[in-house]
Amino acid sequence: MDEETLRWAPPEEVVRLAKENGFTTEEIVRIVSGCLTYREALRVAKEYSPLLGITVKEFLELRRNE
Repeated sequence: MDEETLRWAPPEEVVRLAKENGFTTEEIVRIVSGCLTYREALRVAKEYSPLLGITVKEFLELRRNE
């Protein structure tokens, strides 16, 4: 499974496939929000955070490269 497939699949499918393939929450966050502006990332965070069992704030923190 490649990252491009994960980026454009429906969110529920992305999370399911990624977890089945051993991706961590941090890896999923970075794949689906990489190269996005803050505003775009916030929209993605609101969509994905409930599926990942984290808050929007946690999503945005995981997105940062620290």
